[in-house]
Amino acid sequence: MKTKTMLWMVLLFQLLLMPAWVVAEEQQMKPVVVTPHDNEKRPSCRVCGMWIDQYIKTAGVITYKDDSKEYTCGVACLLREVEDAGGISELKSAKVTDWVSGELVDADAATYVVGSKVIPDMLPNYIAFAKRSEAEEFAAKEGGEIMEFGVAFQDSSPVGTTAPFRIRTAVTPGAGNFSVGMVYGYTEKNNVKNGSNGIDASEFIHNNRGQAQAPGDVQIHSQAITFNYSPTDSLALFMNIPMAERRTHTLTQTAPNVAQRFNETVADESGIGDIQLEGRYNFWHSTRYDQFASLLLGTSLPTGDFDGTRAFNARVGRDLVARGPALQSGKEVATFTAGLLYSQRWKDIWFHASALHTVNPENDQQFKFGDVTTGGLALHYTPNYDLMLGIEMDASYTQKNQDMGYNVGNSGGVVTNLAFVGDYRFLNAFGGNFKLRGSVGLPIYEDLNSQQINYVSNGPRSLTQVQAGDGFFANLAVQWTFRDAPDYHNH
Repeated sequence: MKTKTMLWMVLLFQLLLMPAWVVAEEQQMKPVVVTPHDNEKRPSCRVCGMWIDQYIKTAGVITYKDDSKEYTCGVACLLREVEDAGGISELKSAKVTDWVSGELVDADAATYVVGSKVIPDMLPNYIAFAKRSEAEEFAAKEGGEIMEFGVAFQDSSPVGTTAPFRIRTAVTPGAGNFSVGMVYGYTEKNNVKNGSNGIDASEFIHNNRGQAQAPGDVQIHSQAITFNYSPTDSLALFMNIPMAERRTHTLTQTAPNVAQRFNETVADESGIGDIQLEGRYNFWHSTRYDQFASLLLGTSLPTGDFDGTRAFNARVGRDLVARGPALQSGKEVATFTAGLLYSQRWKDIWFHASALHTVNPENDQQFKFGDVTTGGLALHYTPNYDLMLGIEMDASYTQKNQDMGYNVGNSGGVVTNLAFVGDYRFLNAFGGNFKLRGSVGLPIYEDLNSQQINYVSNGPRSLTQVQAGDGFFANLAVQWTFRDAPDYHNH
C-alpha cells in the first residue's frame, strides 16, 4: 500500500511541474512589458498569482506612500489590495488601465462596467474606462452595469468565489481557468448502526447471543488527483481520479449458541476507483456576479474493480455477492448524476447550495448499488483574499442495494453530515496560486437500514443484519490554480 501511495505522489509531482515547464518557455517568448527594468523579476499579481504581462489591457498598479509598487492583473484584484491597505486614502496612488486607450488612469476617477459578456481577468469582471461615454458604448454592446469607483469598492469581495468540499459551487470561473490538485482523505465508521441507534460492536454482539457477527469498524484511506478546466466562461469541467485503501473489521462469535467467544477478522482491499467526470453549466448569473445558478451533469467511468464472487444464501435460496460494498473499488457500470447548484455572495460571505440525484444502473454481475439523492448547504467566510473558513452540511438518501433483483436489507439509508472547512492561499507560483484545503466532520444523524433475520438452530432464534456508522471523516488537499489569459483584443 505504501508503494502505491508513493507512486501516486510521484505522478502528482510530475503533473504539478508541467506548468512550470510551459511557463519557462512562455517567459522566453514574451517580454515583460510592465516592469520598469528588464532585469527585474517577472511580476505576478499578489492576490491571484497570474502573470501581469498577460493582462496588460486590464492591469492595475498601486503605489504605497513609501513609493513601493504592487501590480494587479485587473480591477477586482486591485480593489482587494486597496481594501487590504485600508482604503485608497492610505495609498499614494491607485491606477487602472483604460480598456480603450491602454493608458493608466486614477482608479477613483475611472468609470467601470461589471457583468458584461467579457471576463478579461477575475470575477467580478470590472472593466475600467477613462471616459464614461466609452463605458456606456461598451455596455450597450457587451452588456453589464455601469458604476463609479466608490460603488465598485463597496461591491467588491475579498475572494471572487469559494469552493465547497462535499458539495459543488455554481460559479464557473471564466474561460481558460485550470486547476490540478491532490487530495488525501480518511474516513472511519466505528459503531454498529441499528437503524438510528449507535452502539459499540462488542456491546452489540455481547447483548445478542444469537448474533453470529457484526461489523466492527470500517477505515478508508483515499487519495485522488483532481482536474478542473473551463473551456468557456459558462462551462466548467471536472475530473476526479480516485484510489482507496479499505479495511473492514468484523466481530464474530465462534459459538454463538453455546458460549460467547469472539474473534475479529480483517479484510483489506485497495485500488483505483471509478473515475468521476462532471460538467457545470452556468445558465444564469446576476449582473454583479454575486448570484449564480448552474446545471450539473456527471458520470463515472467503471475503472474500479467489482468482485462478483458469490456465496449461497440459504434464507433467499440463491447465490449472492459475497464481498460487501465497503470493499468494492468500483461499480462495474457507468453512473449518471444530474442536479442544480446555486451560489450567492454578500461581501465577504459566500453561500452555496446543491441538489443532486445519482442513478446507479445494474451491472453485468446483476448487482445494483442504490440510487442516491443528496442535498447540501455551505456558508463560507473570507476575511481576506488568502483565507476562507466555513461550515458545511450535506444530507443523502440512498436506496437499498439490489442483488439479482433482491433488495439487500442492511444497505442504504439516510445520513446527514456536518463539516468545518477552510483553505489558505500559501504561495503564488508559475502564473497561479497554491492553496492548502482541509475539512473535518462527522455524521450528526444516521438512520441506516437494518434487517431482522429469523432462523432455526437449536431452537428458534433471530439476528439483526446491520451497517457500520458514526465515526468521522477528514480531508486535506493541495491545489494549484492558473488561468490562461483569454483573447480579448477584438472587444
